[in-house]
Amino acid sequence: MVVDLLNHRRAQPIAFEFAGHIPDGHRPALVVKATAEGADHAARMIASWPAHLMRPALIIVADAPFPMPRLARFRLRAVSGETAITVRVPYLFALRQLDRAAALRAGGRVTRTARTLQRALLLKGPDS
Repeated sequence: MVVDLLNHRRAQPIAFEFAGHIPDGHRPALVVKATAEGADHAARMIASWPAHLMRPALIIVADAPFPMPRLARFRLRAVSGETAITVRVPYLFALRQLDRAAALRAGGRVTRTARTLQRALLLKGPDS
């Protein structure tokens, strides 16, 4: 769904699912849930990140309309310095209730979140 948000209402796609290699000019992104388990996965992936690749963007997706658990906040704060940028995606009810196509047509908060995510990642381009 994050790929859909990044490409939302764009003439040319800017995000792709991982397919074994990272296309030139694209920054890798690590997408995790805002849970202790998601934070643990992020920490392990970032710790073993290959040195020849650009540092990834870390995208943290809220999985509930509640504050992030304390352990998740602690772990993600600890690894965020090792990423190019850290972006949080809020809990969006439309994304859980609807299928992908319907959720992206929902507009409102989904569109605002998509634009915020696009701006954050495009401002911190691959050369940064």
